[in-house]
Amino acid sequence: MTRDHDPNCFIIMPFTVAEADLSRYSGDRNHWTEVYKGLIVPAVRSAGLHCERSDEDVTTRLIAETVWRKIEEADVVLCDLSAHNPNVHLELGWALRADKRFVLIKDELTQFNFDLNQFHTYQYSHRLQPTALKRAVSDLADALRATLADNERQYSLVSKLALRLRAVTAARDGNVEVDLLRELLAEVRRTSREDLGAKTTSPRYVFSDIREPADLAEMLPGTTWRKKNDLEHLIFAAEGRCYNNHAGHAHWRENTYKVSDQVGTMTVQWSVDGVESTCRFNAEFNEFVEEENPEGIWFVVARQPHTPGWGV
Repeated sequence: MTRDHDPNCFIIMPFTVAEADLSRYSGDRNHWTEVYKGLIVPAVRSAGLHCERSDEDVTTRLIAETVWRKIEEADVVLCDLSAHNPNVHLELGWALRADKRFVLIKDELTQFNFDLNQFHTYQYSHRLQPTALKRAVSDLADALRATLADNERQYSLVSKLALRLRAVTAARDGNVEVDLLRELLAEVRRTSREDLGAKTTSPRYVFSDIREPADLAEMLPGTTWRKKNDLEHLIFAAEGRCYNNHAGHAHWRENTYKVSDQVGTMTVQWSVDGVESTCRFNAEFNEFVEEENPEGIWFVVARQPHTPGWGV
C-alpha cells in the first residue's frame, strides 16, 4: 500500500446508550464515548492508522451517504458489535460486501448473534479498568496490524463466496478442466476446515496427574495455549520463561512465570505492559484464567511448541 499518509481506519460503533441498556452500563450515557476515546482511538493510533468516525464529519448532512463513502474509502474497518445496534449491523454488512479488511470487537455483556459467531471477535471489558484497558489497547492494535498485513485476504467473504460459486458452477456444467475443478474443490474444503477450526474453543488435553506444584511446573514447559478470543498464543519454556504473540505475528515477546506454592496457581509477568497476573487453573489443568483481566482466559492446544524456532 503506497501512500503519503497513514492508512485510514473507519470506526463503526454505537454513538448513544439506548434507554434499555442504561442499567447494564451503570447509567453512563457517555459510555460509548469512553470506549471510543479510551480503547479504540489509542489502539488505532498505536497501529499506525488514522482514526475516523462518521459523527466527526460535519461537512455534509447526507449522513448515510457519508458513511457508505467512508467505508468504501477506508483501508480497514473496526466494528464494535456491543449492544446489537441495528445501524452498526447495517454498516458492517456494507463493509463486508465492499470486501473491506475488518476487525470485530465487543464487550463481555454482549452475546454473539448466530450469523456473526463465525468471525474472530476481540472481547473487552465494558468497565474499562486501567490495567485491563492498557492490555486491551495493545491487543487491539496488534489485531489491526495483522489485518492490514493479510496479503492473502483471508478476511474476504467475497473471495470465499466467489470460490464456492466457481466450484459449484464448474461441477454443474461438467467442466472438462478436471484438474482446475479438483483444485477449486480442494481449496473450498480447506477454507471450510479453516472456518470450522477457527471456532474451536475447547481444550483437547486433560492433565489428571497433577497433585503438587512441582507436577504443574513439570507439565507446563513445551505446552502451547490459546486465548479464547483467538488473538494470542502462549508457549511455556523451562526456567520460568514463556512467549506470547498477538494475532499470528512472527514476533514473540518473552515473559516470565512462576508456579505458586498453592497447586493450581501461577503468576505471569507480561513484558508488554509490566503487569503481573495471578492465574488460576481449572480442575483438569487445561485452562487458566487471569484474575485481574476478564478477557484473560486461556486453554491448552498442544503439548509441544506451536511454531518451530520460537524464542530463538
